[in-house]
Amino acid sequence: MAGSDENRGYITDNLDRALSERWIKDYYMPVVRSSNGRVCSEEALARWVDPERGMLSPAEFIPALEESKTIYKLDLYIVEAVLRKMKTQAGSGLYVVPISVNLSRTDFDSCDIVEEVKKRVDDSGIPREKLIIEVTESALGNDPEYMKVQIEKFQELGFAVWMDDFGSGYSSLDVLREMYFDHIKFDIKFMQHFEKEKSRIMLTELVRMAMALEIKTVAEGVETREQAEFLREIGCNKMQGYYFCKPIPLEEILDRYKKGIQIGFENPAESDYYDVIGRINLYDMSLLAADDGNDASFQKYFDTFPVVAYEVDKEGYRVSRCNKAYRKFTKRFFKQARIDERFEFADLTEGSGFVYSDAVRRTAETGNRSFFDAALPGGSMMRAMVRRIAVNPVTGVAACVLIVMDIFQAPEDRALDYKQVASALSSDYLYLFYINLKTDQFVEYSHSAEDDSLSVQRSGEDFFTASERDIHRIIYEEDRERMLKVFTRENVLKTIDEQNAFMFGYRMIIDGEPVYVNMKAVRMGTDMLLIGVNNVDAQMKYQREYDRMQQERLAFARIKALVGEFICVYIVDPETGHYKEITASEEYGNMDVRHTGEDFFADCRDYCNKLIYPGDADLFKAMFTKEKMLEEIDRAGQFTMIYRLMIKGLPQYVELKASVISEDEGPRIIVGVNYYS
Repeated sequence: MAGSDENRGYITDNLDRALSERWIKDYYMPVVRSSNGRVCSEEALARWVDPERGMLSPAEFIPALEESKTIYKLDLYIVEAVLRKMKTQAGSGLYVVPISVNLSRTDFDSCDIVEEVKKRVDDSGIPREKLIIEVTESALGNDPEYMKVQIEKFQELGFAVWMDDFGSGYSSLDVLREMYFDHIKFDIKFMQHFEKEKSRIMLTELVRMAMALEIKTVAEGVETREQAEFLREIGCNKMQGYYFCKPIPLEEILDRYKKGIQIGFENPAESDYYDVIGRINLYDMSLLAADDGNDASFQKYFDTFPVVAYEVDKEGYRVSRCNKAYRKFTKRFFKQARIDERFEFADLTEGSGFVYSDAVRRTAETGNRSFFDAALPGGSMMRAMVRRIAVNPVTGVAACVLIVMDIFQAPEDRALDYKQVASALSSDYLYLFYINLKTDQFVEYSHSAEDDSLSVQRSGEDFFTASERDIHRIIYEEDRERMLKVFTRENVLKTIDEQNAFMFGYRMIIDGEPVYVNMKAVRMGTDMLLIGVNNVDAQMKYQREYDRMQQERLAFARIKALVGEFICVYIVDPETGHYKEITASEEYGNMDVRHTGEDFFADCRDYCNKLIYPGDADLFKAMFTKEKMLEEIDRAGQFTMIYRLMIKGLPQYVELKASVISEDEGPRIIVGVNYYS
């Protein structure tokens, strides 16, 4: 104990010297994205290499510094080292990924750690989103409300915040209910007890829960290929551990790149694309069968449909992720398939014998979900669904997910197992129609949001005659004539024979409102027709919003070309006060202001004290109200104000102009600020 006390005294007495003489080194442990095997972020770690005592363990110096409440000096030192590392790495021509730093609970008590971190990052010129803040569950301490405020301050400033060691305490779920974290990092004990079935089930359910909460997941302590494969399969977004790489200094990272042995940094422009692929839980359709007892439930838990995520380009295909059921499927029917043992990349070129390559390619190109049957080697048939989930914005490569729903022998005599189909469909599926083309008899299935299943809604005779009656009853009146013209038996079958599918977009009346839907019809065998109706209302509205924003940006680009550079331009809803920034200069973008919000006029007045020259603040608050602005626009066509804005610490005269434009959603106020001369 005396030796331990002596070490603690030595550490606290020599911290300042260790920092100034750089005895403390910054090391980096990569975090690997599950969906592409690339380094998507890193964790910064401190290593104390003492000239007298050699390597000091973090287990020694970190508790000693926390106890003395001086660890904030070390943590800010690591922040500065991380920022230097990013600049050096960028100068070497390498992609720069976000890096996380660990903050201690005492950091928040010893100084204004949020302001200290913000100042160092902003002074460096590194974007705030490149620095990640990690806090442990235990760091929340006995005052979680205080820590919640501090975490939200970081997030409002643009820093991502991760919870480290998730699952190590009893309050993990309570914390997630009260606070938002961008990522949760699973406690290393899950990997240490990986051989236990219960541990794997807990991880699977925690990942599923995180997906529902829109929180990304990281597993640390990954040491084996088996662990990495399992985490990819259940949809854990990122992994970290000695299986990939131990913590190393920047010098070794650069050296490994020169030697060609580095894992490789992810292109940040592709991060969102790989996020989408990584969010898929390849066990999401499990537990369809009822339990036969406690022991059997463990055996059945990981029995599921073969599911695979492909990346498709002009050259061919590769497997980005797949589950064990898919590996068994390919081993049985496609013995020539090659799946890389580490990252599961498979070369599925046109000559590889994969019978569903055409269906995957069509879906990759069109983005439309497909059902299809295909012959397998040995006389069996497969029934599958494939859908596109993302497109890489850099390479144009499309990511698709394929689900093998059935393997059978007699396609003409076998109907779809709708329980399996329902499990494979997303929650926006509205209806399925299964039509016998010989008899024109049909069955209509509707989607249940409660249990994600399909239930029989009705059955009947003469499908297309019944559909004509439905068109007059439930189709939005502006789309009825067009649908009556194209949705005939002859036209549907002719289109399918020529193009493999019939697709049609229209609006249905649901709860009294028009909702955009998309219909797709495909043949199932020779004499069966499957028609699906998908809810695409959200996508259509998003596309309209995106198109409108593009038009706005184009309009403002033209205005800028005529009248010069704007400091900032906002578009404001006069009814609700909701606003968003359309464009901003670099100086304005670096100011501590919101770029979107719910009350434009209140937020602007709140910023008076820190952004507007004190001598003009009272006048600005008095004049800058929605009522005065709209009254002046109604009278003169435009609202104008001249005042002084504090830019880089100096008062600069600016001119604010506002006018109203008409849009499909109603009137909008355009507010622009420019230098006044």
